[in-house]
Amino acid sequence: GVRVVISDAQNFEGVYEAISMIGSLTGKTEEADSLIADMRMGFDDIAQKAQASEKTVYFEVSPLQWGLWTAGKGTFMDEIATMMGLTNCFSDVEGWGEISQEQVIERNPDYIVTISMYYGEGPTPVEEILGREGWGELTAVKNNAVLNLADNELSRPAPRLLDGAKALYDFVTAE
Repeated sequence: GVRVVISDAQNFEGVYEAISMIGSLTGKTEEADSLIADMRMGFDDIAQKAQASEKTVYFEVSPLQWGLWTAGKGTFMDEIATMMGLTNCFSDVEGWGEISQEQVIERNPDYIVTISMYYGEGPTPVEEILGREGWGELTAVKNNAVLNLADNELSRPAPRLLDGAKALYDFVTAE
């Protein structure tokens, strides 16, 4: 007898639909509409400022110790890369997919974005990536172009995607 609502947003439109649905279910339709409008405006602002480039980005959604996983085509991470004029190194992967170190090395990304959490012990996620055996010749590693974002800023279908997109935009344009 318990009502359950499920949202499986995989892209921006899905996120907007989920926010709208939650707003409707909680009686906060105006707030949801306002939030969606703010997100659309923020993403549009980034897209208008972004410059098309031939640079590539690799999104590491699971670190090496747990098996490498990335965000491919049809994900909001891929949408964010495209919006910024970047090419997702793994846009040939559908959705979220497991990949190998060899694939990352072969594709030689200009930027690496990790959402690995850091618990205060050992190397940070960025230090761990920069120190990986065999990764020293990657463009992103040589240029120290590795960004660690809080996982809910770029991996969860929620309003904080805009925060992650802004942080990535700032990182990419700071070069």
